[in-house]
Amino acid sequence: MRKSGEYMIHPFNSISLGLVCVFLLASILLKKKRSISGPLIQLIENKYFELTFIVIVLLIGAALRLIGLDTLPAGMNQDEASIGYDAWALANYGVDRNGYHNPVYPVAWGAGHGPFYLYVASVFIKVFGNSLFVYRLPQALFGILSIYVFYLLLKKITDRFTAYTGALLLTVSPWHIMSSRWALDANPAPFLLLIGLYFFVMGCHNKKTGTYALAGAFFSLSLYTYASTYVVLPIMLTILVIYALARHSITIKQLIICGLVCVAVALPLAVFWIINIFKLPEIRTALFSVPRLTVLRSNSVFIPLNRHIFGNVISNVGSLFSLLFSYPIKEVINVIDGFNIIYVFTFPLFLLGGFLSFKRAARLKSADYNFVMCAWFTGSFILSILLHQNINRINVLFIPVIYFVTVGIRFLAEKQREMCAGVLCLILAASGLFVQYYTGPEYRHQIGYEFMNGYGEAARYADSLNKNTVYCVDHFDEESVRGGYVLLMYYCETDPVLFHETVQYEYDDSEFRKATSFGRYRFILPQNMLSDTYQEDVFILPEHYAGKFDSRFHIEKFGNFIVVSRSSK
Repeated sequence: MRKSGEYMIHPFNSISLGLVCVFLLASILLKKKRSISGPLIQLIENKYFELTFIVIVLLIGAALRLIGLDTLPAGMNQDEASIGYDAWALANYGVDRNGYHNPVYPVAWGAGHGPFYLYVASVFIKVFGNSLFVYRLPQALFGILSIYVFYLLLKKITDRFTAYTGALLLTVSPWHIMSSRWALDANPAPFLLLIGLYFFVMGCHNKKTGTYALAGAFFSLSLYTYASTYVVLPIMLTILVIYALARHSITIKQLIICGLVCVAVALPLAVFWIINIFKLPEIRTALFSVPRLTVLRSNSVFIPLNRHIFGNVISNVGSLFSLLFSYPIKEVINVIDGFNIIYVFTFPLFLLGGFLSFKRAARLKSADYNFVMCAWFTGSFILSILLHQNINRINVLFIPVIYFVTVGIRFLAEKQREMCAGVLCLILAASGLFVQYYTGPEYRHQIGYEFMNGYGEAARYADSLNKNTVYCVDHFDEESVRGGYVLLMYYCETDPVLFHETVQYEYDDSEFRKATSFGRYRFILPQNMLSDTYQEDVFILPEHYAGKFDSRFHIEKFGNFIVVSRSSK
């Protein structure tokens, strides 16, 4: 059964998809062109219009990414809390929860998470204090800056109309809005690749070694976000270097210098992986650490290299296009069914834009710069068909996808400007529907369930009661609670030294270690919580547990959770 929000968008998508197909067919068949010309071109080229446009777009982008940042999404994702707690611990104690001083790559749950956002967030927390808004703020700023950098890049490689369109599409992209509003280690990856690509194109234009070095630095910095860049970046850089050498845009000396910068920035990460792959001893100092993970995650992320690999790859190609432009998507934390990455009905524009971009990029020595986005898409596409897909793992694919849609709209502008305007109106209307649904009660309820809304506040309240023991529901007992112990640590600002010295894990060497206890906190519920044995204790539970307790107990509700303690009467 569809939720009410789906009734709102699915008919709109069907009608819009039909209109887009008609527009494209008509633009191809009609012999008389009605392209953008005359006064409209003059307006587009006007510097005051450019400034006004980009300011308005950035203001809209900022509003969509900043307003209510600490309440939408409501609650906190377990990985978000994991990074947030370690960021707070490093900002205040100089060690993470595993006892490492400034780790090159934090162990976190056991299999680690990318360190880039961890250190950026720790700086913000150090300067502005700890709050969910402050912790999420860097990612929101990356999202806003992405719009401007995307505009600058498109203006360099295409024209101002395409740059305007691309900036607008990225501003209202459902995926980009949602990923800008919560802090995951993978979420900054597209921004770092984008800014690296911008400096690479700048280097192709100005031929300056320093510009290429900046590109190399940002490209290597993206390796510190998420493992997906380990596949995308080598493929992408190989294609970019071939094109740059063929066009005589870069010299061998510049290439060597840029390569040295890449190696220098990536060197600590390389040392980390050498230690972990070959199981060498950890490096621990008072200034930094190079830790060993409990397990490497490659087997759980990438599809296995066995006799079924060809079938799995073919299946992944189909699921990829379904994920981008079809129904249903079950990842409400990253994208909403019916809206998808850049609206379902733009699929024909994506196909057309991709075809035109690759066709132009094939002219190796021409002045066309479509090759840069084609290189990015190629690396990301290869990644996407080689792993177990979810939005976070393949988020590096989506900016090239939005670019191809932009190229498709530019094609319409060259053929029939009224039809181009019609498509842009459909996208703006869809974005209005998206914002209405995303900020509405139905989605807030969905995401509140996924992000354990109220757990942190409940933990903070329970902690303030100063009871003997705090019993917390965790993923041992409830599928609706995942990693609750890390949320408690973040909200209660637990001393990381205390945690490290007292924590007990269910399995010490698992990929995602589950804490059973630390300090006075227990994450396995007793069988009989009503027993007088626990009268000096307090319980953090899902709200449906409320009916299990009688009048002897006091219950406080926080979002989807309750805090239960023995009544003082």
